[in-house]
Amino acid sequence: MDTQSDNGEKSETESVDSSENIIRTPTENEPLSVVTIGDSVSYDADLAIKAVLESTKTVNVENRSFGGVGLTQKGFKGYLKESLENEPEVMTVMIGGWDLAFAEENQKEYEQIIENSIEEILKVSSLIIWIGMPPTPEGEGLEENRHLVNQIYREISDRKIEVEFIDTDELLGSEQGAFVRFLTGLDGKTYQIRKVRNGKDDGHLCPFGAAVIGRSVFEKIEERFPLFTKEDNWWLGEWTKDQRYDDPTGGCSYIPVE
Repeated sequence: MDTQSDNGEKSETESVDSSENIIRTPTENEPLSVVTIGDSVSYDADLAIKAVLESTKTVNVENRSFGGVGLTQKGFKGYLKESLENEPEVMTVMIGGWDLAFAEENQKEYEQIIENSIEEILKVSSLIIWIGMPPTPEGEGLEENRHLVNQIYREISDRKIEVEFIDTDELLGSEQGAFVRFLTGLDGKTYQIRKVRNGKDDGHLCPFGAAVIGRSVFEKIEERFPLFTKEDNWWLGEWTKDQRYDDPTGGCSYIPVE
């Protein structure tokens, strides 16, 4: 699975020598443990992350994302504690939408909440993959605050060797990082990556959009834990038929206008 978008890799000056970066090599007898947490967009990405990582036969993934999750939302601390109970070596975090209003009014406090959450995760996990909030439809009026929280996530990630940031503007956006409904793969085909709801663009993911994120997560984890995919067509698996990708009905079945 290939697309024409950039993966947002860190520059050479930011990267550590790959051999020094490796934590351990997972095996079938000693698989890598990964937990995914986040909101409803993360929920859409979850199955792709699970599919690509478990295609290696050396990773076990526990998906724990669901709608309404945010660092500033009631119950998050308990949710995080439960998500860490099985002591995952890697945790993916994909949030933002439910924190935008708080972050706009309380940026410094929000930064501290992120720092505290990272500290809690790193008591258990050795790597955090922090996935940026993807571009939102223009009509939702969220882009300014989305850019704010993503910049915070990026800056904090850049300061911590244990945290890798994924820029979803580059993965799922236009050349300018704006919302797009479709993405062209290197095979020349056009795939729907974001849902349509009531005839309007919606921020949630279709299977190919989820797969693009899944592949990027795989690449980030592989830098610390060497992995090898055993199923080239993992992105076309049964997971793509899950009901979440047909909610609303037909939301991922739109045809691009040539």
